[in-house]
Amino acid sequence: MEVTIRGIGVSPGIAIGPTLTFGVQSFDIPKYEVKDVDAELARFERAVIAVRGELERLYERTAEAIGEEHADIFKAHLMFLEDVTLREEVERRVVDEHLNAEFLVGEWIARYTKIMASVPDMRFRERTQDLVDVGNRILGRLLNANVDGLDHMDQPSVVVAHDLSPSDAAKLDMTNTLGLATDLSGPTSHTAILARAFEIPAVVGLKFVGSHALPGDTIVVDGTNGVVVIRPNEKTLSRYTEERAREERSRKALLAAELRPSVTKDGHKVPTQANIELPLELSHSLKSKAQGIGLYRTEYLFLNRTTLPTEEEQYEAYSEAAKAMTPAPVTLRTLDLGGDKFVSHLHLAQEINPQLGWRAIRFCLERPDIFKAQLRAMFRASVHGHVQIMFPLISGLDEFLRVKDIVREVAADLEKRGVPFKKKIPIGTMIEVPSAVEVADLLAKECDFFSIGTNDLIQYSLAVDRVNEKIAHMYEPGHPAVLRMIRRTIKAAGTAKIPCAVCGEMAGDPVFTELLIGLGITSLSMSAVAIPAVRAEIASVRYHADGFRRGDSRDAA
Repeated sequence: MEVTIRGIGVSPGIAIGPTLTFGVQSFDIPKYEVKDVDAELARFERAVIAVRGELERLYERTAEAIGEEHADIFKAHLMFLEDVTLREEVERRVVDEHLNAEFLVGEWIARYTKIMASVPDMRFRERTQDLVDVGNRILGRLLNANVDGLDHMDQPSVVVAHDLSPSDAAKLDMTNTLGLATDLSGPTSHTAILARAFEIPAVVGLKFVGSHALPGDTIVVDGTNGVVVIRPNEKTLSRYTEERAREERSRKALLAAELRPSVTKDGHKVPTQANIELPLELSHSLKSKAQGIGLYRTEYLFLNRTTLPTEEEQYEAYSEAAKAMTPAPVTLRTLDLGGDKFVSHLHLAQEINPQLGWRAIRFCLERPDIFKAQLRAMFRASVHGHVQIMFPLISGLDEFLRVKDIVREVAADLEKRGVPFKKKIPIGTMIEVPSAVEVADLLAKECDFFSIGTNDLIQYSLAVDRVNEKIAHMYEPGHPAVLRMIRRTIKAAGTAKIPCAVCGEMAGDPVFTELLIGLGITSLSMSAVAIPAVRAEIASVRYHADGFRRGDSRDAA
């Protein structure tokens, strides 16, 4: 029987194939008396050494694929492996009670997991999955069990899981992974990051897909619309097969658009830039002929690791992007943590309304140590290309003026110390809060550019949680109120003679391309995979049609 489940689409496209179910390994752990204590301790030590080697290899593989900052999660796993409490307890009880090591490891994990589940602090609960991941690896070695993995899949399949740990996601056989569907996770999870980086259709937050999908079931993953269909009937399967074929034909036809200039029929230039969050995506951006990076989400340097990135690490990452894209611009967005992106080691407290709480620029202004280190890294990277800096969630003029004071302080410090950087780095703000739209005329006088973040602007304007599947139908980019706010922002930028880009999901949707051009937007920034379709749409329209051009006094309605 056909089952349709709606979740959160985190990587676009349609995947159709057999289900490969994957879950947390369940072991049948024996309990028995050990006669040779020394031999048992040696067996436990061999298992630990083997797991240590496996985790070190995972670290190296992940670092090579998507960068060291995302591989740091395995450093945390190695710390769990060396946990003195676990090691001492297992060794002591083997000696004192003559019990087998796997039983003691399993018992310790079960007890620790139960304790952690009752702790209200999210920072500590996050550690449980890491411990279970490491513990299962030790148990697998002790039991000589074949721990199910995803690194060698027998055939192209759609991976269905309750959740994927960072180590599971890192080991995915990308050549045979058609799509991903998980009960848990969100748009900023390791699973979602990898899916986007490797252009694999993915839907997460499905809640019940692991209960309904059986091994070998035909399954459809629509990562664009956040829908998964299990055991589709003939009509549904035919519809999605045709849609997938249309997408493939369109993709091939649009590849030629990558070579075209990003201009309208009458010669009006509308640069198409890329949004990135991983170093790996630079190559995709170059392949898509992106005319710069319109949004570099720098918070991903801070996620999936146990410590803050150093200034030097950040400098290297920003420099890599600047060098790769030169002479095109690279717009670095300062840290946007909080909301739906949490980092346990920064001790961000749980909030009832995190999207309205201590996040983004609010966090940075209260943590100048972190903020200044990031700004120093960005300033230093400016010598390697055309770097721009923009700030997220600015809600008013006073807030932006506080930011500018810190920017001047950082620049003065670098100059005093003789550290090279470009003296005139463009700085701007994202417009993603209705209050920023209301004072856009004032902000424009202090900014070198605007970039409209439509995802949050729509969310805050319409009071619609953009990752809540129950009200997903209310998230309307084309809502008249949203269009009027975009138009007002563009008018304020035009009056101040500064550029105004769009870097939210609307920028990558060809449905809105003509509208945004008509409203007077100066550039569009999107996922690299969307550039060919948007560039083709730009080439099909005329900017000066019917006398509508930038600076027109009419409001969007």
